[in-house]
Amino acid sequence: MAKNRDDFSKPTIEIMAKRVGYICSNPNCQQLTVGTNENENKSTSIGIAAHITAASTGGPRRDENLTSEQRSHINNGIWLCSNCAKLIDTDVNKYSVQTLNEWKASAEEETRKKLNGEFKNQPVGTPFLEADLRWNFGGRMNHGYSDKNPYEIRDGRKVFIISYKPIIHWSLVWDFSFVIYNNSNFPAYNVQVESIGSVHFSHIDKLHKINNLPALQNVDLTAKYEDSVEGDSTVAAEITKHNIPPKFNELVLRIKYLDENRNEHTTYVEFKDGLIINRKV
Repeated sequence: MAKNRDDFSKPTIEIMAKRVGYICSNPNCQQLTVGTNENENKSTSIGIAAHITAASTGGPRRDENLTSEQRSHINNGIWLCSNCAKLIDTDVNKYSVQTLNEWKASAEEETRKKLNGEFKNQPVGTPFLEADLRWNFGGRMNHGYSDKNPYEIRDGRKVFIISYKPIIHWSLVWDFSFVIYNNSNFPAYNVQVESIGSVHFSHIDKLHKINNLPALQNVDLTAKYEDSVEGDSTVAAEITKHNIPPKFNELVLRIKYLDENRNEHTTYVEFKDGLIINRKV
């Protein structure tokens, strides 16, 4: 039977894995691909020596100009975890030959630096996230007279007797930008915002479950708060004149995030008389 795949040899696969320390070469993954097994005489491996250009005809990123020897050469391989090996073949436009070669070069360079001890003197620290609340706009909307106004029944209908300052049903709204700052030299990963007080935003944008906030960068989330009040126009005006609602004294947010070593950190965001307070624990 004729050979229809230009596979890597076992020595080539072993060298490919060792050149990156058995770490997935995808810079957004970097999963360790080898470790212990319940059987003390075995190890567990989830690593794959993936072809940059396909080993067989019709495969992803196939280059017909390569010889069989070139396709099975280590230069045409990249070490990935099993998930990333599947990922790169699902979108060949995104995961091009150039991209995979860049991943490979970067992964091998990082391994070289670790091997030479070049990372030993790098600063060690943790991310510190703080939040700010920026008022965009707000206002009040009239939803009609309250039954607290005096009225008469005429021909079976309720007719309000309007005074100088009628009592109105008001809806109140505030629109904000909730900005999370990484005020540190260290990236934060998987940032999540939780509302844990007795008062909550009516809406706040959700971050993706998997995310990252680079050092000295920020992310803006849209946040809204809605309330209602029954009273004359001066009552509604008194409340909406505050860019931060007085009820925010009862609003507490918890921002949870991870550092590069996957240690969890927490910043609590609280409000006191219109001032925002960040407290990391």
